[in-house]
Amino acid sequence: MNAGRWLFAVIAARIVFCPATAKAAEPNPDLNAVQVVCGRCHTTAVFIDKPRSWERWNDVFADMTRRGAKGTDEQLERVTRFFLENLTLVNVNTSAAEELAGVLGVSEEVAQAVIARRQQQRFSNIDQLRAIPGINPDKLRERTRRILF
Repeated sequence: MNAGRWLFAVIAARIVFCPATAKAAEPNPDLNAVQVVCGRCHTTAVFIDKPRSWERWNDVFADMTRRGAKGTDEQLERVTRFFLENLTLVNVNTSAAEELAGVLGVSEEVAQAVIARRQQQRFSNIDQLRAIPGINPDKLRERTRRILF
């Protein structure tokens, strides 16, 4: 009887003090591709906190390809998307539409609107960028440290 109460108490305590196991977050397929392609030689710690311009990332990709980095077309597309969306610095006054779309997390049309706006008047702050229709303020907030003027 004591053993039964003890087991019940342990189970009850576990339920109260251990949060329910949440459904695991869906793995990021783009990050997985990065880990597969880049992880053959090194960990993501080598570059994950080192944002660079898209031009510089392309130099790195070329160097890694010369050193033997390989992946399927799908993996390489995912690697490209991951670097654009997570590790690329962008200057909203000079960067190409593809870079703007990737870093800002917007459609090609919104990227073109950014380009049209900067041709009329250069951007000088994040509030001016936020005013462009189609800019997601949450994404902008997440990516602010990688946006240059």
